[in-house]
Amino acid sequence: MSGKGVRLVTDMADEAVMKAVQRKRELTEAALAAKEVSTKTNRAIHAFGGEAKIFDLVASGHTIDSLCGAVGISSGSFYDWLEKVPSRAESLTRARARGAHSLAEQTISIADSATREDVQVAKLRSDNRWRLASKLNPEVYGDKQQPLINIDLGTMALDALRKRVIDVTPVNGIDSDPIDEG
Repeated sequence: MSGKGVRLVTDMADEAVMKAVQRKRELTEAALAAKEVSTKTNRAIHAFGGEAKIFDLVASGHTIDSLCGAVGISSGSFYDWLEKVPSRAESLTRARARGAHSLAEQTISIADSATREDVQVAKLRSDNRWRLASKLNPEVYGDKQQPLINIDLGTMALDALRKRVIDVTPVNGIDSDPIDEG
């Protein structure tokens, strides 16, 4: 090999090492940034009143967006915080089911406070809350599904014909038909 060929191989190796070092730096910086965001989210939630207060607000009918606005975090940070501990997701599910009760009760308050001028707006607000309640707690507020019953009348008619016993009485006292004996 010529000296130039050896130099190219070493240059390629140096470039590969430099790329690997740069990639490691980028990953380290990204991990530190994610940890900083996580720490900020934890601090904001703790300053707001902690995990219990978060789930109490959800249980009282607040949306995640309004909650995140009140805490001062993004919804993405909230969901990242939620996924870090599996019991948090279960707590959120339970809080949302309880929140459906609050939303359903809000529909009554909205309807009761409606005036003739804003009845359409009140209906829209009430309907949206009821729809959300039906999604959050379908066992209580969802549409009840009737069991599906499938009746095949053709099969039923054929089965009835197969079971039917034909009573043949002899005509003119003849018990057997000469055609049958044939």
